[in-house]
Amino acid sequence: MKTLLLLALLPMAVLAEPPKELPVEAPKYAAVGGAVAVPLSEDNAYLRNPANPAADYWGLASFYIPQRNNASCSSASVAMALNALLNAGRRRSDAEENITEAGLVEKVAGVKWKELTTEPGFEGRHGLTVAQLAAGSREALAAYGGAGYTVTEVQVGTPTAAALESFRRALSGSERSADDVILLHFSQSALTGAPGGTYPHISPVGAYDEKNRRVLVFDVDRQWYEPYWAADTQVFKAMAVKTKAFGHGGYVILRRNAVRP
Repeated sequence: MKTLLLLALLPMAVLAEPPKELPVEAPKYAAVGGAVAVPLSEDNAYLRNPANPAADYWGLASFYIPQRNNASCSSASVAMALNALLNAGRRRSDAEENITEAGLVEKVAGVKWKELTTEPGFEGRHGLTVAQLAAGSREALAAYGGAGYTVTEVQVGTPTAAALESFRRALSGSERSADDVILLHFSQSALTGAPGGTYPHISPVGAYDEKNRRVLVFDVDRQWYEPYWAADTQVFKAMAVKTKAFGHGGYVILRRNAVRP
């Protein structure tokens, strides 16, 4: 009888044990220096406002692609930018393909882009510096018939107030025009709070909310992220991060030249 009673009470004893605490996972977008990135799916009011044409967003969104691997954010970003500038809104023949990562790196040999965007890398390195990103963009534009474009690179070293205002002017100008795209070279973890260290990364600017001073980062790391809003000051700081392999980050502007009468 005692044995039966003990067996009957056993489940109650198990249930009476305090529940074990499950490990707490870090949020997808963690606070960095008091700032938190906001995913576009949570806040898209800016793009739904008819007062904001957001030409860059719609041009890039039509050709939004994920990076092929952990080293190919540069080629994914430039492929998006070239499609937005050269193909968006243009009547094309059925024989014309979109510009792809694979096709892009085959056409650009000057910066060893194909090798640097593979998992093995090239001479122990992966990815591009700001200067290489600009050089590769120039060569890619020439290869795809973008002769009427200029490429400007800006490295963000010491984050001064003047440099921040210059960045804001570039963002504001780009937001008002479909003739240019800005590519960011930044520390991804400085925006998303991703644990594990500093991750130099490249992605296009999707839009700029000047009133609220927010940048929409069209992150090509689509395995983990969607587009997200980040304060322009936070993006600026993320570009100023220095790493041993890449130096400081910055931004590259691909712009169609003004047509002279």
